[in-house]
Amino acid sequence: MSSADRNSAGGPDPGLHPPLRPPGQQPASPARGAPGRRRVGIALAVVLLLGLLVVLVLPRLVPVPTGVDDAVVGKAPSAAGSAAPAARAAAEQGLQQYLQLQARLELDRAPVWGAPLWEEAAVLAANGDRRFGERRFAAAARSYGDALQRLQQLEDRKPQIFTKALDAGLVALEENQPDSAQQQLELALAIDPQHEVAVHALARAEVRRRVLAQVAAGETAERNEDLEAAAAGYTAALELDSEYQPARDRLQRVTAQLADRRFRDAMSQALGALDEGRLDAAGRALETAAQIRPESTAVRDARLRLVQARQQTELSRLRGRAEAAVRDEDWQAAAGWYRKALQVDAEAGFARNGLQQSEARLQLHRQFDRYLEAPQRLYSEQPLANAEKLLKAAGTAPATEPRLANKIQKLAQLVTAARVPVQVRLRSDGETEVVVYHVARLGRFVERQLAL
Repeated sequence: MSSADRNSAGGPDPGLHPPLRPPGQQPASPARGAPGRRRVGIALAVVLLLGLLVVLVLPRLVPVPTGVDDAVVGKAPSAAGSAAPAARAAAEQGLQQYLQLQARLELDRAPVWGAPLWEEAAVLAANGDRRFGERRFAAAARSYGDALQRLQQLEDRKPQIFTKALDAGLVALEENQPDSAQQQLELALAIDPQHEVAVHALARAEVRRRVLAQVAAGETAERNEDLEAAAAGYTAALELDSEYQPARDRLQRVTAQLADRRFRDAMSQALGALDEGRLDAAGRALETAAQIRPESTAVRDARLRLVQARQQTELSRLRGRAEAAVRDEDWQAAAGWYRKALQVDAEAGFARNGLQQSEARLQLHRQFDRYLEAPQRLYSEQPLANAEKLLKAAGTAPATEPRLANKIQKLAQLVTAARVPVQVRLRSDGETEVVVYHVARLGRFVERQLAL
């Protein structure tokens, strides 16, 4: 059937369908958007006009087949003469229906997803064209009808084709077949370009080769025990596709191995620092280990050791300060250091004993100081007796306490001096009653000598 003949079949509604064309010819994919639809509408209007002209003019131009006797033609039955226009009209109507559906499916990009029914319809339409050109209108009508049926089947199967393509694409993606996945997902998106699952899956399929390359690099590094490089490879894969579970599983495994390694290293550093007395370094290492495994028994035990070591270090420091004060016979300061040591460890024996000694020595020095600072008190009987008792109780000062020894010596000299009588000559007027306090009532005299 010529283009003029196909146009004579009548055109579709302008603005709804593309221009009529030979059914056997594959169309170019229609452009999406308003400009493409306007072009289709204009073309259909032109085709409609041409179709009217063809219907009026074409019958006059179709030649009578050669070899047919005019007399025979003239004697053809009237029924046959009336059948030809009816068959032709049926063929033209079938062609019009086919072209309308074909145009609608082209807008839906059926040439992309419609195989094999789309190609079968094109072949059948081409057969209809040929038979129409041979004036075999009934056969042409059957061909156009079969072509229309194929397109109707294609339109009916559109949802199933979409679902099948989407499912196949997702399966191929899951099986790491990116080429097949892309092909199937693009087919699904040709039917429904806005389908979110298909759009997302296609984006993942497009980077799957790069994802697999990063995973392979990570696996190689992991086999070589380069866990940092392995983690970097798996991380890079997840940056390309955060939903790729194999990369996530491998990253979790490597991350756990790295954590184990860091924990062992931190504990080794902590225990070594504890053994060497580097307590600050041990504390930092234990903090690192605790961040990795906060519930670890090893961390808890090492922290207890650290507390004890720090306690012993502090006690040693306070003991040193106290002993220095003892050497200086600064018993006030020594007592203060021992009290601080007992605050750190109430059971520290050196601190208890040291505090007891310091307080006793502090009291002893205060007793000596009372007499040395007011030696006149020794000239009274009771204070003198008390001073003698003090000297007896103090005994000899240790060689390590020269200050105490000096005080003992001074007090002893004062006590000795207080015990030696002093000859005193007294003179009076002979009329005054004289009394010497704490000595005797002497009465009246002019001159008298006493031993005080």
